[in-house]
Amino acid sequence: MADHIFISHSSKNDGVVKRLRKILAIHEQPLWVDSQELTGGDPLDSAIEDSIRTARHFLVVISLDAVSSDWVQREVRLALAIAEQRRAEGYKVISVVLPGVQAGILNLLFPVEPIHIFVEDSPKGLDEAIPKIFAALGLQLPADWQPGEPVPVEPVAELLLKLSDPQMQAADGAHRTTATAELVYLTADGVRDIVSRRYRFTAPLG
Repeated sequence: MADHIFISHSSKNDGVVKRLRKILAIHEQPLWVDSQELTGGDPLDSAIEDSIRTARHFLVVISLDAVSSDWVQREVRLALAIAEQRRAEGYKVISVVLPGVQAGILNLLFPVEPIHIFVEDSPKGLDEAIPKIFAALGLQLPADWQPGEPVPVEPVAELLLKLSDPQMQAADGAHRTTATAELVYLTADGVRDIVSRRYRFTAPLG
């Protein structure tokens, strides 16, 4: 078994992962960060699969972009299976949940609930979550670590995924959760919301 921490994420969240890497590097934690993208039907690279299997822990940054990433879903699926196999070794699947992701989405992605760490929707949200991330990894914060200064931000637009009418379906020997989904675009000025047509969402994990 290696001693690294595998970090799975969508490339749209590179900024968050860069901050995490910087803080973990202060503590001299070896990391394996996947920055590739997977298209439908492509297998996981053997090096990536081996890194997930041999990692000390698996940490995934969950956002709406990550939820829709086939690459991230496959890495999470493999990590959950490894966690079952290596439960006695303390292998953990830890999700860092960014603002905008509803709890219902997490229930669809994770049949067996991992350790969820929610990042508050504030300028210092990630910094405030760092102690919980370190605790989940079984680490102590570096003595010289200080949260970053709050940065003023302008109102931004948001894209929310709303799920309703959850059901359980059996297919190919597996039970998967399905739900009616719709995307809601919240404009930065708050004047109007744009709602997509409804479609059927099927959880990638059974």
